[in-house]
Amino acid sequence: MRNDAYQAKLWLNRNYHFTRQIEADRRSLEKLLNGLGSGVAKYENDGSSNRDSDAARAKHEDQLGDYSMMKQKVEEEEKKYLRETAKTKSAIDELQDPDQHAVAVYRYIDLMRWEDIAKAVHISRPHVFRIHNKMLEKMAEILRSGKYV
Repeated sequence: MRNDAYQAKLWLNRNYHFTRQIEADRRSLEKLLNGLGSGVAKYENDGSSNRDSDAARAKHEDQLGDYSMMKQKVEEEEKKYLRETAKTKSAIDELQDPDQHAVAVYRYIDLMRWEDIAKAVHISRPHVFRIHNKMLEKMAEILRSGKYV
């Protein structure tokens, strides 16, 4: 693979790790939300137990703050991801060959595994790699235009 094709591959893959980070942050957000629901019951008692309702309420407010900050972070990450994905899709749409276009969309937009791509386009896995290599050469030309980078 030539260096410019490799650079095109890196550019196309730039969102992959970002999607994993968003997924992890969404899971953290869900955990915070679950903790909020359980925290409300703890400070809404009648005060007859040994629990300090003021401390529980303060802890719940801290959890609300953490949830709010994490939600804002996830929303900002999602907006950035959508912008970058749209940019990637626009660059891929410039590919003229339908097989190259399909492989690029399946791999870099839908994040499919190679085996699944081969099944989706009804060709062998080695042939998918040949199409992919040709696609990277074309994508390098598209990216050299400076329109997307």
